[in-house]
Amino acid sequence: MTKASDPQPDGSTPPPSASSGAGLGEGGGLLGRWFAPVKIPRGAIATLRALAARGSLVFVMRSPGLLGFLYLRWFLRRAGLPPLRAAQGFHGLAGWLARVRRTRRAFEDAVAAGESSLVFLGRPDAEQDPLAALVRQQRDLFQPVFLVPVLLVWSRRPQRLQGSIWDVLYGSPESPSALANAIAFLRAFRRAVFDVGRALDLKEYLAQRAAEPDASVALRVRGALHQHLAREFRTAVGPPLKAPSRVREKVLRDRSLRAAIEAVAAGSGRPAQAVVGEAEKDLREIASNYDPVFVGVMRALLSWFFRRLYTSVEVDEEGLARLRRAAADAPIVLCPSHKSHVDYLVLSWLLYENGMTPPHIAAGINLAFWPFGGIARRGGAFFIRRKVKGDRVYTAVLRAYVKHLLRDRFPQEFYVEGGRSRTGKLLFPKTGLVSMEVDAWLDGAADDVLFVPVAIDYERLIEASSYAKELAGGEKRKESLRGLLGAARVLLRRYERLYVQFETPISLRQLAAERLGARAASLAVDEAWGGEAERRAAPAAAAGAGEAAEAKRQLVQGLANRIAYGISRAVTITPVGLVSAALLSHVRRGLGSEEVARRVELLRYVAAEGGARFARDLAGAPSDPRQAGPIADAVRRLAHEGLVRVEVAAGDTIYQVVDEKRPMLDYHRNAVIHRYVAPALVAAAARAGGPGGSTAAEVRGRALWLSRLFKLEFMYRSGASFDEIFESNLAFLVRVRAVDCDAGRVLPGPETTALAFLADLLRAYLEAYHLAAAAAVAALGPDAPRQAPLDRRALVREAMERGRGEFLSGRIALREAISKATLENALEWLISQRVIAEEAGKLRLAGSSSTAELRAIMDGIAPHLAT
Repeated sequence: MTKASDPQPDGSTPPPSASSGAGLGEGGGLLGRWFAPVKIPRGAIATLRALAARGSLVFVMRSPGLLGFLYLRWFLRRAGLPPLRAAQGFHGLAGWLARVRRTRRAFEDAVAAGESSLVFLGRPDAEQDPLAALVRQQRDLFQPVFLVPVLLVWSRRPQRLQGSIWDVLYGSPESPSALANAIAFLRAFRRAVFDVGRALDLKEYLAQRAAEPDASVALRVRGALHQHLAREFRTAVGPPLKAPSRVREKVLRDRSLRAAIEAVAAGSGRPAQAVVGEAEKDLREIASNYDPVFVGVMRALLSWFFRRLYTSVEVDEEGLARLRRAAADAPIVLCPSHKSHVDYLVLSWLLYENGMTPPHIAAGINLAFWPFGGIARRGGAFFIRRKVKGDRVYTAVLRAYVKHLLRDRFPQEFYVEGGRSRTGKLLFPKTGLVSMEVDAWLDGAADDVLFVPVAIDYERLIEASSYAKELAGGEKRKESLRGLLGAARVLLRRYERLYVQFETPISLRQLAAERLGARAASLAVDEAWGGEAERRAAPAAAAGAGEAAEAKRQLVQGLANRIAYGISRAVTITPVGLVSAALLSHVRRGLGSEEVARRVELLRYVAAEGGARFARDLAGAPSDPRQAGPIADAVRRLAHEGLVRVEVAAGDTIYQVVDEKRPMLDYHRNAVIHRYVAPALVAAAARAGGPGGSTAAEVRGRALWLSRLFKLEFMYRSGASFDEIFESNLAFLVRVRAVDCDAGRVLPGPETTALAFLADLLRAYLEAYHLAAAAAVAALGPDAPRQAPLDRRALVREAMERGRGEFLSGRIALREAISKATLENALEWLISQRVIAEEAGKLRLAGSSSTAELRAIMDGIAPHLAT
């Protein structure tokens, strides 16, 4: 996928070999052949060099082992770091074979000279304890000693709670025998990972414990290092595995689940054992059957799959390193965007390739068909039903299973959007699984939970054509074996680049403290009261439970919103996204090359001002589609796929979007549009005032109205008020000369084309909402033809048919406005505003003034469509 000198597709640093970068030296020999493929976290070498410039490096490993020692010595030499001169805790034949100085004096001399040394923790020797000696030595040294925990993982075999004959031969995964190390080394050296943990500054550590005896400090240091290495090991290989029967037994013993079973049995009159049987059946339907050996085998297949499908995989290396550190500190829950079925594979493959445990993934029950369901379970998938409302037993089982995953510190992954986005735009978050994670935390399953927003972006989507059909009104095809076999056709094509970006982890404990303060401790009060009978018996407690439930609801919604906003911030701005936004946001037949270049340049500037992340090849690249670079490549590819026509006339190159293909291009625009919504709202509000402009208050009022109109379409900046967002974006429009502000009025500025372009970024949505309101008046208003009451699907169908007519007659300018997903959102908004009411699945106008309200909405949109 990439050259050896390029960033690796898995996000790791290239291995320290002659071709992998400056400062890694030459040579290698026999050991180099085996050690060069070992993955090293990006930035680790630079970090170690910075530490070595300040003091002495003392590397710390858990268990004595010749392979670990040989690799560390080879690595230091190749990385240009101070060579390894001494090692302590290394005894017997291995110590002799290593041919390294092992006396305490040699160790102290190496530290004093600023050379590297190695400590194996093992069992401390009271007389020769290297850590006690280090503590004494550090008190007399000016330069700091850095204790650097390192972990060399050859085998990904997790510990099992029940031992076997193999443990006698190979030892435990945490302390493998020499035989196990040798076998794992020969079998898996190409997949091995060398992890460099956080260094402990011994000088700083001692300064905080100046009065404490050396022996006590050494004991604390040893404990901290043991704990750190144990966490790093668990991050790499995962928690101890239990047999599936043990997992079921443990989950079914959950206190809250038992209470739910008893309540259901008492309320329904069914025998408790029958309800237990139902719970066990539900658990078998849900639970994963994670098999690390199977995952290791699948790794090679997935690596081939990603090499075959994508020209490259661009990974946020800093974010990946941050994720590894987070996984060592607390249980992590990965929350990626969801645009493709490929999403299910990306993070599992990426984490495994980088020495981390793949997550347990929440997948829809529709994917549990044979044989995919069994394969996915062994890879860590657990399956959940789309609709569980009213099924108390199933809900309680799922909650208990989520609690089990959190308590045992399995990494998790779920899609906060719920389903795949058919439009490319981030969907509003669902709170079901978020609430269950919060409940598990409140119940003491973990001290903290770290939610990690992740953006997975595609330059070309496998499902693009099927999404376009669905948005045009077609039905979604049910997943099946036949569909899976048919999907093999995708392997015949290439899908350009895939991008993975990680946002800063969100601490649940910290968020609860910020939002609720001391009230966070009382949120679990509802759990203490098992059923309605107890609440009725204790009104005061029930009132307290109600307050706690509302506080928890706010916490859950706030967390879900923070996750979704984090995903939006992590989205990659791609060349195809920029080109799509530039070409679609206008009503003429085509655009000249200079206008395309100006639009792309403006989009890049807006995104950069907002701290967006860009595809790497955009750095320093021209915005002009006529000049060689990623923008020209994107236009050329879109033309090759039949989405864009390129014509030359009057000495200029003209780009036209093929009408029938606009929805496919719209997907890429929607993927990046969140970066432009705020300035686009203010631009639309300013442009509606016409050449004479408007007062600032009028512009603010229009922008506020538009922001409320699109409250179900776009997520606005988290933690900022409307006025803050409005003022900052109005100031931005002044900076780019799209508007002028004079004596309290907002006027069109010299760059009227920029103002029009930004405003037209929202035109398809405005046309869709105008269409939805008009369709509601026609179908539900007083002049509607007599017919059976309509449900949502029927009204959306009528709106789409009406939209086709208006597009063909020219009243709708943009074909992508006739989008099933956008019309469904518009209808949902009308219901939320109580303009339309829904009863027993059927729609009607909510009141006598509803027709007037619908017409007022159309009138409010009309000025934005007049230009």
